[in-house]
Amino acid sequence: MKLINKKNLLTVTFAVAMGPVLAQASDDAEVNGFVDIIANSDAAVVFGADAEVDVSKKIGSVTVRADMDANLAANGGASVGGEDSGRIEQAYFAWAANQSVTVLGGLFNNPIGQELEDAPDMDFTSHSVTWNILDGQTALYGNNVAGIAAAAVVGPATITLAVVDDLGLAASTSGKGKTSTAIVVNASPMKALDLELGYVTQDGQAENVTDINAKYSAGAFTVGLDYLIADKVVDSAANLWLGFDVNDKLNLKARFESVSFEATGMDDSTRTTVYATYAINDNLSAALENSSGDNASGEPVSGIVDDSITTLEFIGTF
Repeated sequence: MKLINKKNLLTVTFAVAMGPVLAQASDDAEVNGFVDIIANSDAAVVFGADAEVDVSKKIGSVTVRADMDANLAANGGASVGGEDSGRIEQAYFAWAANQSVTVLGGLFNNPIGQELEDAPDMDFTSHSVTWNILDGQTALYGNNVAGIAAAAVVGPATITLAVVDDLGLAASTSGKGKTSTAIVVNASPMKALDLELGYVTQDGQAENVTDINAKYSAGAFTVGLDYLIADKVVDSAANLWLGFDVNDKLNLKARFESVSFEATGMDDSTRTTVYATYAINDNLSAALENSSGDNASGEPVSGIVDDSITTLEFIGTF
């Protein structure tokens, strides 16, 4: 998941709004990716493994990229029919139309929300409740959407507009497909502070969704907030987390999450997570996480289970 230089406009445009979607400029195709191995003593099957291979090539002002995921069936739900699976996560072009505007077209990671999709880019082993809710809205594999987007640098902000297939792939009464419209505004009003406002429309499910998130770093500390509201199903969801770099290899984090549901009689679900990760090598890290959930009546929506779950994770990158 390598990015071009952060001072380059393409990264300014997409590193926050779209996630790590542009590979380094090169005359030859670039290949990178990762493996993600998780041991979970609370599951029916202890060990699971995922992998991703990303291939990209940049010619002139256009980058073309494809990300392929492979999932071991034992990892719990990623595969179809109980068999190992391989499928496309992303397949898109990114065209730097001029110094201020970049156009993205194809299948790409959902630009809304603070958390990224792939294991090396996540702050914890488990996805947050806000990411799970957004993922639940997208009918495509993963928290991904298909369509076209344009991102423009406007003063101190980056504004991204996207028209994609309806998140739940809803069809009109005539049987023709519908579309969702999204807008994402990113800004860094001061050093080490990143702000984002995202809004997406959809027909059905939770209907229109708004996400507001922020992250601030001060020395060894990082604090993050991701807050989501929806027209239906979910009244609100919040993810508040704190990170501390013990040294250049060891990082500690804690997270508290809460989800309030629209339906009468459904109590708020909460989850507390503690996490530690250690860099064994430049391309290998290990992480230990424990999550404890309460009142998990909305588990299919939030991903919170009414239990304490401990996982050991190894992430290798190439």
